[in-house]
Amino acid sequence: MTSSHPADPAPRSTPAASGAERSPEELRDELDTLRAELGETVEELAHRVDVPARVRAKREETTARVQEQVTQAREVIAEKAPTVEAALRDRPGLVAGIALVLSYLLISRLRRRKARRRRKAAGIAATLADVGKDGNGTR
Repeated sequence: MTSSHPADPAPRSTPAASGAERSPEELRDELDTLRAELGETVEELAHRVDVPARVRAKREETTARVQEQVTQAREVIAEKAPTVEAALRDRPGLVAGIALVLSYLLISRLRRRKARRRRKAAGIAATLADVGKDGNGTR
């Protein structure tokens, strides 16, 4: 199986393939190059296998991103709070109407989601019942 990964080294010519003997110095240089490549490969594999470290890094990255979003949200809230407060004082009926519409939309969405889950569960149960009739899925 061959890989077309851009980091893959170019195929090396061997003395048998090139038909020429190489000097000990060329062999040492090639050996040093191979050792360096092998070291990089081992490090990459160790990183891929070290799942706890990768999870920890991802968690730290996500935590930092969420903290930044919370900071931005707090700034927006602090900026908009006086405007919202004035709207609440000046137009309580309008605010109540908006809250009512938003509540209706939220409840409707939750009911649709619950109904969709029930239909899906019923479909899965029917499929399992059909499969389990004789133990191997045939009738």
